[in-house]
Amino acid sequence: MRSELISDINRHLDSMLDGALKVGHCPGRLNEVIEEWEIPMSLKRLLQWKWFNVPLDAGLSIYSVEQIVEEQDPARFGDHQLLQIGSCVNGDMICIDYSQEKCPVYFTSHDTLWEDELTSARDCSVRIFDSLAELMLRIAEAKYIPRDAHSGAEYRELRDEMEDGIE
Repeated sequence: MRSELISDINRHLDSMLDGALKVGHCPGRLNEVIEEWEIPMSLKRLLQWKWFNVPLDAGLSIYSVEQIVEEQDPARFGDHQLLQIGSCVNGDMICIDYSQEKCPVYFTSHDTLWEDELTSARDCSVRIFDSLAELMLRIAEAKYIPRDAHSGAEYRELRDEMEDGIE
């Protein structure tokens, strides 16, 4: 997952904001909750020891550890090995797929997800970035990040077209 790189990026973002994000160990009660989750150990330790204790506003919202724990929805996301780590300006959810080593980042359309109780989070999600490290680096470098799932889908199509042209 490149957890050391993500940790370095998080510390960099924290230093840019004069320590306002309070990157580091999360409160004990949250640590205990996360310890019980069935997620990869590298992700577990990143959240427990090297994540934000205050939300990051980067044009989209990256949740604090406490918000991640509060927003955890096992039925909607956990059953599909997705973990919500933030939200877009329109309310779309930002999730990572922890079933894959790099933890790709998905934007989940809130409109589609909440319209139908039987719709799975996977069915209304679009892969935006190939890894959590890529998202965090783009935030740190103030690079373009789509604003929601709809622009994210078009962004992903463009990226895929560009990658196909390289081969």
